[in-house]
Amino acid sequence: MADDGPRPAAAALLIYASLSILLTAETWLSPGTRWIGSCCDPEQTIWFLRWIPYAIEHGVDPFVTYQINAPDGANLMWNASIPLIGIAMTPVTLTAGPIAAYNVAIIASITLSAWCCFLALRRYATSTIPPVIGGAVYGFSPYVISHGALHLNLIAVWAPPLMLLLLDDLLVRQRRSPVVLGAGIGILAGCQLLTAEEILATLAVTATIFIGVVVLVVVRRRSDLVTAGRRLVAAVIPASVAFAGISIWPLAVQFFGPQRIVGRVQDLETFSTDLLNLLIPTKYQLLSPVGATNVSDQFSGLFHEATAYVGLPLLLFMALVAMVRWRDVRVRIAGVMAGVMFVLSLGPVLQIGSESTGVPMPWAPFSQLPLLEHALPGRLTLYMWLAIAGVVAMAADWFLSMERRRAVPAMIALAAAIAVAAPTPMRSSSTEVPPFFERWEQQAVGEDAIILMAPYFTNGAGADPMLWAAIAGDVPRMYEAYAYVPAPDGRPSYGPPPTQLSDIMVSIQDDGQNIVARGPVRDRVARELTEARITDVIVGPMRYRPQMVGFLTDLFGRPPIEVDGVALWRSVDESGVSSPP
Repeated sequence: MADDGPRPAAAALLIYASLSILLTAETWLSPGTRWIGSCCDPEQTIWFLRWIPYAIEHGVDPFVTYQINAPDGANLMWNASIPLIGIAMTPVTLTAGPIAAYNVAIIASITLSAWCCFLALRRYATSTIPPVIGGAVYGFSPYVISHGALHLNLIAVWAPPLMLLLLDDLLVRQRRSPVVLGAGIGILAGCQLLTAEEILATLAVTATIFIGVVVLVVVRRRSDLVTAGRRLVAAVIPASVAFAGISIWPLAVQFFGPQRIVGRVQDLETFSTDLLNLLIPTKYQLLSPVGATNVSDQFSGLFHEATAYVGLPLLLFMALVAMVRWRDVRVRIAGVMAGVMFVLSLGPVLQIGSESTGVPMPWAPFSQLPLLEHALPGRLTLYMWLAIAGVVAMAADWFLSMERRRAVPAMIALAAAIAVAAPTPMRSSSTEVPPFFERWEQQAVGEDAIILMAPYFTNGAGADPMLWAAIAGDVPRMYEAYAYVPAPDGRPSYGPPPTQLSDIMVSIQDDGQNIVARGPVRDRVARELTEARITDVIVGPMRYRPQMVGFLTDLFGRPPIEVDGVALWRSVDESGVSSPP
């Protein structure tokens, strides 16, 4: 076993933090205005980060909001609302702003995920260097780096390696009380629920598979099986109690609260791993030839969700280590888990080169289970990378036990194999934020006002207003929302249903059309404004801004107030739509 003292752990934490900052160096030139990654999911997440301090300050339910999709609101348990990260980042959010808090959260998520993997893997190594390498493989894997450009909730993956530690203690080492370990499992699961519920669901599946593999590989005698079974049963009650203590409120809101959703959220085939991704990199890898990315760009879930790239050198290395060290049960378990999780990530139907083959895959029955019907199989590569990190760490430990003349070339070969899947530096993004929102408290817009924003948005495209609202402290109540809300039939939809008004606004901002509403169209728009209870309209920086301002000026029969970078129409609920000239 590697040194389990505090110094190696602190050194590993420092290494991962330094690598994370180096990887995101572009952002730190202006961390309060630029965010790590690309458009547009980060803007949504920045709003979610700011929501938790708002909910605490106003004493409202943190799992339901009426600040977006107003007046109906949104059930945040059906969205990537990250309440646990929001709580942890509150001091940064309130002092440095929500964009800076987002950047810190990205760095912390990558660092802690790698570090927790290190903590788990040092149990299986005789020196410190191998688990440090394994932790880096996991924390800077194609899974983490790809999602790091878009999905903060999906890269806070410190729970899987910690779950590995707890299950190893419970079933294999059997040195600690199953009651204590069960409570730890329940608390960990509850924390994961409040970070990314999808990962909790897939973690449950992976843990079940892991238990099955451990029983098949490790347990040889019937008495050992009985002992492990008893410990597992003994852990169930404390795990359930601990998990219930954390999860009852958010789950009650999700399944019985307002704005709950029925039906599958995403298409599973679209977000399944393409078989070719195992050998073809995406733009998130440092070594990614144009010919390869031309292929990976066309994967069904786009290259953002293509996280299974291992590369031929590392794949061959893994196979060689598995063959040579197959007697080592640790290598056997990790190797089997890596293979199983990759196969499951292929989804319900095999896809090769962006084409569906129609061949059913093992995930098909899982995709029909409650809750798992929402889990995207392509994201199961998270657990494949945890298993790969384990194999890499144990291989490095084996190499370092050799005499020097053999250890050096073996470690060089390992480094070269890992380097093939190394990440490219992460880019940053920004958008113009009107001073109007930075000085929101001076704008005399009532907290009960319902604001129609332009650009109009219900998805990631044009979601700048969510970022503007976050800068204003999430105080503006927006009619729109980049969030899942129920359609009239209860199925998931982004934001409010399409209307004549929204169709016109989208046509203007997408195509630059000069539109004036007349006759029945104007009457319908007036009715929609009344039914939506919209009180104010704001046009911020956007493409085709003059055309949007012109349409709204004609609609309301008066020009806007130009203030702090926005065009503002106040009290449109009172003045209404004007009669056409």
